[in-house]
Amino acid sequence: MGVAGPETIDVVIDLPIYLLQTLRMAQAIGEAGFRICVDPEDTKAVVRLKEVFGFDYRVGKAGAKWVTGLYIDHLGPVTRIGSIERPLIVPKAILNHCRDRWPAVRQHDASFAGLLTTTRRSAINQWLSLSQLEEMSLAEPTFIEKQLNKWAHRLHLPIEERRGTKNVIIRTSDIGRHFPTKSWNSKYYDLMLNSKFVLCPSGDFKANGVAWTYRFFEGAMCGTIPIVEETCPPYEGYKFRLMSEPVSALQWSQQDAEHNFALAREQMTVETERLRAEVLRLLAEPDAVRKQERHGAEIYTT
Repeated sequence: MGVAGPETIDVVIDLPIYLLQTLRMAQAIGEAGFRICVDPEDTKAVVRLKEVFGFDYRVGKAGAKWVTGLYIDHLGPVTRIGSIERPLIVPKAILNHCRDRWPAVRQHDASFAGLLTTTRRSAINQWLSLSQLEEMSLAEPTFIEKQLNKWAHRLHLPIEERRGTKNVIIRTSDIGRHFPTKSWNSKYYDLMLNSKFVLCPSGDFKANGVAWTYRFFEGAMCGTIPIVEETCPPYEGYKFRLMSEPVSALQWSQQDAEHNFALAREQMTVETERLRAEVLRLLAEPDAVRKQERHGAEIYTT
């Protein structure tokens, strides 16, 4: 963890901090001995990370160095810190946090928690029907429900519904789309940790031909084997199942879970010394110096 001290360097991440890929990247950079500096309005994006992981940040950017040369592409996915490129970059603290919480016995055969779009609803309902769990089918919201949901969204109120049997849990909620929970949603991860399988209908950009979803990789960290709606290049090498298989045909495997976790660690983390050296190199770039000169900010205490 980046703990303030003689070797800690205050830096600003030159990307929108409200994006999940940026947050995970920022936390990884923090582990390499840097303190992340944010604007006051962005504290809601990082405060939860400090509570759970001890993530070190400072409110105010005055005197901080700008880390340029960063790049994220959700459609890839691609996350890049200078010359270091991964599909996603995740801090070691998150992988360790999840791995330490793998239970001896998982209570649920399968689960899903998250925002329920029309396409996700359709995919989940088809799987429930295939699994002979039609009583759990998720109906389209009525006009009045849509209006209530719209007002709840404007007022930042959580919208949540839970359906389930002893074996399958479906929790529909938009709470993971709002800060501070967006940074780390303990209920979301706890449900996944207690599930053998996690339903992974295609993500928000399915219409653009992009099938991957964060849930797949979060499941890999939690030892939960993904059940995917469709395969895609980012899933290559992982052990997963298809939503064309009913729940009765699924058998969880410790070996598959360990394989997925090891692959996630290999693909999504960066060795600390290498990451620190690359960030230091980026800080020496002329663009970073010019950024620092152009941006002055008042320092706030936390």
